[in-house]
Amino acid sequence: MWWSVLPQLVGAALVLISPGLLVALGLRYRGFDALGLSPALSVGVIVIASTLSPFLHVRFTLLPVAIVAVALGAVAWFVSRSRPRRGETPSPGLWRRSAPFVAGVLALVVIGARVMQAIGGPEHFSQTYDAVFHLNSVKYALDTGNASSLTIGDMTGGGFYPAGWNAVATLVASTFALDVPVAVNLTSIVLAAVFWPLGCLLAARWTIGRSSAVALAAGVASASLGAFPLLMMDFGVLYPNLLSISILPGSIALAAAISRVSPAWVPRDLSAILALLLSLAGLVVAHPTTFMAWLTWTAPMVGVLAWKAFKLRRRGLLRVGRARLMVPLVSYCLVFLILWVVLRPPSDASFWGPYHTVPQALGEAIVFSPLDLPAAWLVAPVALLGLWTAVGRIRYKWLAGVFLIFTVLFVVVSGFPISRVRSVLTGVWYNDSYRIAALLPLVAVLLSAVGVEWICNNPYLSQLFKRVFRGSGLGIHRSGLRNALQCAVAAVLVVLAVLVGQVGGVNKEVEQAASKYTLSADSPLVSSDELAIFQRLHNDVPQDAILIGNPYTGAALSYALGDRKSAQLHILSYVSPDLQEIYDHLDTVSKDPAVCRAVRSQHSYYVLDFGLLEVHGGNHTPAGLTHLDQNPGVQLVDSQGNAKVYKITACGAG
Repeated sequence: MWWSVLPQLVGAALVLISPGLLVALGLRYRGFDALGLSPALSVGVIVIASTLSPFLHVRFTLLPVAIVAVALGAVAWFVSRSRPRRGETPSPGLWRRSAPFVAGVLALVVIGARVMQAIGGPEHFSQTYDAVFHLNSVKYALDTGNASSLTIGDMTGGGFYPAGWNAVATLVASTFALDVPVAVNLTSIVLAAVFWPLGCLLAARWTIGRSSAVALAAGVASASLGAFPLLMMDFGVLYPNLLSISILPGSIALAAAISRVSPAWVPRDLSAILALLLSLAGLVVAHPTTFMAWLTWTAPMVGVLAWKAFKLRRRGLLRVGRARLMVPLVSYCLVFLILWVVLRPPSDASFWGPYHTVPQALGEAIVFSPLDLPAAWLVAPVALLGLWTAVGRIRYKWLAGVFLIFTVLFVVVSGFPISRVRSVLTGVWYNDSYRIAALLPLVAVLLSAVGVEWICNNPYLSQLFKRVFRGSGLGIHRSGLRNALQCAVAAVLVVLAVLVGQVGGVNKEVEQAASKYTLSADSPLVSSDELAIFQRLHNDVPQDAILIGNPYTGAALSYALGDRKSAQLHILSYVSPDLQEIYDHLDTVSKDPAVCRAVRSQHSYYVLDFGLLEVHGGNHTPAGLTHLDQNPGVQLVDSQGNAKVYKITACGAG
């Protein structure tokens, strides 16, 4: 089933990686550093192209993305033309240079397979509340040629909407002429299996080191946690969070370089600043709440930088005045606080309450298994070892600070009662445990890399390893054979780690996510009968018709799945007075001229009746849409099971 779209999947990965790779090469990054930066930079390129396209009166396709990528790549080359090539040159040894690529491929295969298992098939779609808006938004962007954050909200009668994910998915759909569900699923696979591990590997490499052990640890750990990326394809469905968190590691790696918590060999010049600005442009438009997560990550980095500066100044080694030292620090704090207040959703969208007690939430955060997921038996022990190491080493104390901050945030959102304090601390993330839970895996990945680095560099463990070999009669003197044996042992350990990593949280999350993509007779959003109706709409409903229906029942997806526009393209779309008139009084259409005037005004001569089953189990059926089978002003056009299509005949020809 997935084999049929494998060429398109590979093509989607190349299309989404190439713009950022071009810019990274222009900035003179090389080897894995260039590849690892590509996801974050690509999203920046894509959102710029999608925003500019309407102003230039061109459709948003691969062409404007390519033009922006080439232009930014040329600017990057011009700015950094005098900069020496950095990246792989200082790294000795073929294996060390190839280790991050091997780890990336390993993570790609594992995560890709699990995501495909969760989705089930290329044509499946999420049976969740937010799927209505996300799928319809891609269809809307394809029809209008416009995926700009400034205008895509017009689809629902709203204003600005951060449409980074919508632009990325639309680019995949338009480039390969894919149906909306297939394009969305291929996009999800690329984000989860390509963007996420590449970013994690880059972040580990730029904050911990470029050893092969660090690379393999980060790659395996990125594929061994249920809270991301699978959780974002399960709950919501939160596709924008899937995109934004998948590019978060790249932005963190750049911040680490600029704040000088990275190793000395990591580039920390103007090119890094330009790359960070482009990546943050993509991050903000992908999802502002994840940009706030980036700010939270940078706070310990800035703290370490300030501490180092003050320490050097006290020793007389830093000849910087107090004002020149304090102004940037105070400015950062003010900007942080202002954005913390401004960049948050409205209170009526932050209604989520706690789901655990404080001790339960604390236990889940410590073992990186939030939301009742089984313990991460592979990652948790190694990450806790990394935490112990980070607390004891000045170089990694900032990472221990990040762990503390996100642990506190998760405990507050999951265990504290609804209160002003809880809202101040976690309202940025909708007071939602799921959104903060998805931020924990990146902390775990980096701490796991620290833990593995400690194990590999521990002299006592090295001596023990040698004694075991000698005691077992495997004292090997020839370096070639010894290296081969070490590689074989490492390969076995990696395979075992991958297998153990899939046990528990990942398996459960695959199972939970799969239940959201299952199509059946009683699916919560669109049932098999309703999908069959969508697929036959072209037989009975004109192309320009606007369909009436209760959006909570999935009727609004007639647009993305049936190519016939619904009066509401999102469950919470704006409802005009004429539409409200139809909702309230369609049952009197044969007697009330006002209803027919509204029908003609909306050009809404067709009604979808999908029964009373709603995605969240509520009851929002408008009064005028009840008992349509007894309404003399409508005529049954098509039906299958409980799914029916009616035509309004009382108002003349439609």
